[in-house]
Amino acid sequence: MTRPASIQLNVRSRFARERAGTLARQTGMTTTQIVEEALRAYLPPSDSPVPGKLVRKGVLLVRPALGRKVSLEEANAALEESRSDRD
Repeated sequence: MTRPASIQLNVRSRFARERAGTLARQTGMTTTQIVEEALRAYLPPSDSPVPGKLVRKGVLLVRPALGRKVSLEEANAALEESRSDRD
């Protein structure tokens, strides 16, 4: 006798389980249907063109650095100077 293949997805996130259960109760759907619909609707981030003068640094879009680079020591010295001016 062959055993049927059991398909199971374990969700360890308390938030995801509770939210899926809440949506299932509100909509009259099963939790499985909620998860399936959410996965069908999900679109991963695309490599869309970067607008304007921004550059991509990992997942972030930032303005490119212009001019000289500031060292940590210079930044700390400038912060200390601005703090001492307030006193």
